[in-house]
Amino acid sequence: MTHQDLAKDALARLLYEAEEQIVQEATSRLRTSSSPHYRGMETIDLKPRIQDLFQAYRESAISGDPRFIAAFVATIGRKRLRQEYSLEELLLVVNVLSRVVWETAASAFHSRGAEAFGDLLRLADASLGAKDSLARTYEEEIKQEREAFARLNKAFSEYLKVRYSESDLRHSKEDQGNLDQA
Repeated sequence: MTHQDLAKDALARLLYEAEEQIVQEATSRLRTSSSPHYRGMETIDLKPRIQDLFQAYRESAISGDPRFIAAFVATIGRKRLRQEYSLEELLLVVNVLSRVVWETAASAFHSRGAEAFGDLLRLADASLGAKDSLARTYEEEIKQEREAFARLNKAFSEYLKVRYSESDLRHSKEDQGNLDQA
């Protein structure tokens, strides 16, 4: 975004100027949350994650196109779900960041009144795009896990059929031999 664009777009200017403050506040809130993965995590480890998420969020909010945040969240969401993060934890990150951005924007735009509505609507679109992407990613991951479980279950059932068929055949031959001896 050029300096001329920033001068015209109050939301873009705010999100670039307040980046450090927003990222720091979101990081702090997550570190004190009830999330097992984020609670107590070192700032040095968590802050870059929040900064990357914020930058994707900012691009979506400025452009009015939630695809930036949706693509980022889908990629990170898959990775975190495989690391056994819960959907609630992933939504917590999006919610915390969205809340900090919203609080920052509402405070900065308070005097603009209805004029700020469009800017705030773009923030809401970015948040909804992130949450929708997380939900779709989670659903996709669960579907893949269920399909993998079904394949394993089928293979195990086939194994048991073969195993017990051989066992039944062996027992039948033993029973027949016992009957012949009697």
